[in-house]
Amino acid sequence: MNVRRFLTLALVSVWVVAGSIASAAPATQRKDTAAKPQGLPTNQLIVKFKGESDSSDSLLAQRPEDLAALASTAGLDLAYFRPMSGGAHVLRLPDYVPVGDVELAAKKLMGLPNVEYAHPDYIMTLDDRALNSKAPPITAEKAHMLSPNDTLYSQQWHYRYTAGSAEGLNLEPAWNITTGSNAVVVAVLDTGIVSHADLNSRVVAGYDMITDPFIGNDGNGRDANGSDPGDWNTAGQCGVGSDASDSSWHGTHVAGTIGAATNNTSGVAGINWAARIQSVRVLGRCGGTTSDIADGIRWAAGLAVAGTTANATPAKVLNLSLGGGGSCSATTQSAINAAVTAGSVVVVAAGNSNANAANFTPANCTNVITVAATNRTGSRSYYSNYGSVVEISAPGGETNVSNSNGILSTLNSGTTVPASNSYAFYQGTSMAAPHIAGLVSLIAAMRPSYTSAQVLALLQSTARAFPGGSTCNTANCGSGIANANAALSALNVTFSKKMYVPLVTRAAAVTPPAGIINGSFDSTGGWTESSSQGVPIIGNTPGGVTAHSGTKVAWLGGIDSDTSSIQQQVTVPATNATVSFWYYVNGSEGLCGFDSGTVRINGTNVWTIQLCTSSNTATWQKATVNLSAYAGQSVALQFRSVTDFSDPHNLFIDDVSIP
Repeated sequence: MNVRRFLTLALVSVWVVAGSIASAAPATQRKDTAAKPQGLPTNQLIVKFKGESDSSDSLLAQRPEDLAALASTAGLDLAYFRPMSGGAHVLRLPDYVPVGDVELAAKKLMGLPNVEYAHPDYIMTLDDRALNSKAPPITAEKAHMLSPNDTLYSQQWHYRYTAGSAEGLNLEPAWNITTGSNAVVVAVLDTGIVSHADLNSRVVAGYDMITDPFIGNDGNGRDANGSDPGDWNTAGQCGVGSDASDSSWHGTHVAGTIGAATNNTSGVAGINWAARIQSVRVLGRCGGTTSDIADGIRWAAGLAVAGTTANATPAKVLNLSLGGGGSCSATTQSAINAAVTAGSVVVVAAGNSNANAANFTPANCTNVITVAATNRTGSRSYYSNYGSVVEISAPGGETNVSNSNGILSTLNSGTTVPASNSYAFYQGTSMAAPHIAGLVSLIAAMRPSYTSAQVLALLQSTARAFPGGSTCNTANCGSGIANANAALSALNVTFSKKMYVPLVTRAAAVTPPAGIINGSFDSTGGWTESSSQGVPIIGNTPGGVTAHSGTKVAWLGGIDSDTSSIQQQVTVPATNATVSFWYYVNGSEGLCGFDSGTVRINGTNVWTIQLCTSSNTATWQKATVNLSAYAGQSVALQFRSVTDFSDPHNLFIDDVSIP
């Protein structure tokens, strides 16, 4: 009997199809109200015994009588296969059988007093293989944007935001805040990552977690090689009547969205320009097993997995663009909980069955961020799962409209084994999830200690409302479409209005001094402060900015729709009539001409700087302004900023002096 012949791969959607857990198993899930999709046949069963935290030293494999007792209770022939992470064990059947039969056997095992949980080792698959066919190779063209300068960036609408026509992630202003950090590692639990010129510089050591050589398609089992050998299959290999399928290079496409080499005048851009990408291979020919995926989750988070080399670079963010029908298994939930406890954030695809995501796993697990897909106009993509378990939406595209309406990322031209570098448009919640994983990695660059719950709260509180007429709403597609600029701006204390508190205007002495009083801002007096929004001007520097000298500065701007100033009456010398000061500019206003800073004498501008990203300074700069027109006069010296209604910029002033 061919043990592969019962495997069937659901190609109706490019997502995972797995069986439902036995009703007796204490699986954790958020909602499960509709009929569960039928699962795939399996030849493995997972069991965990009470009080056993480390399965590597279990006596089960050495005690045939115990295994025989389990087999007798289950009513199936069982052989010990391997220990797995979290203290569980994988038992193997002699052949693939319907998942319902294995669920029934697991239910019987759950009746044993020493069994904590038991369930089939469900088969997971890609969620978008049928949605995505190989598109014609993408031809590089001159980029229309100055930043980033990747030649195909102009076709990545999903990174930009133009209301109604490019309802993307709104990354361009967000990149003015941060482009990421190489201290952040993002794990891609997928088919592996193939060598690609736009990815190789970003990839760190990963792992191939696939234990079955047939699924691995590389001639061996687990090893430290996370590359993708190809997941093609011939007709009938994935079940009776199953079609032949080319290699998808799915993990490579996902990885490119998260972190392709960016601003390198070549190929596509990634969301995080600096993060390291880690390939944790858990899917291969015909899918992958729950046990391998659970081990992959723990390994990616830096937790111990028996028989593997420890992960030297644990991932802060885990992306799982995979899944299957049914409840969240105890094995999967346990692995997710362990990863989150270790400090990781787990992002998962909602699935592509145009159905309630509550009936698909790991979308219905707790402690994950479940992502639905939207199209170019901000409506729910026709294939995307939906429902109350969806937390947020992101671009997943719709190539059924046209290739250019899909998600453009890295790929390979090989139909079976790897060939040459290429790029292609794909669609799916598999493509939406890495948009969120990439954004989470940018958040982690700014707030590395943020927990999964804090990250989710930030994403949801800053999400962009679905546009008018959208088929998405907060009941079926989460809180909104992820907004990178809003999320990062909320974190950037330098730009955030939240750190301001009202301050009573402080009046200065009116007697004109011979020089500047309190030019360093570290003492008192001298200046009159004013803000139309009622915020303080002189004070300690915010995070990320150090005073030029001392500890205090004058902070102008940094809040929407504000006119702020400091002013004092001074006498300009008859000779050497100048005023000198140090200034520092930063902020998120990408367009010049909206925010500005000035030095004014008696209400007349004598020095002006446009406050926009092209004027940002990495260090303090000195300016000296000629005041010869006012030599010998008593004048009102004012430093002033004006900001418009969005993306407020900042002008810091320190060490003002008159000779």
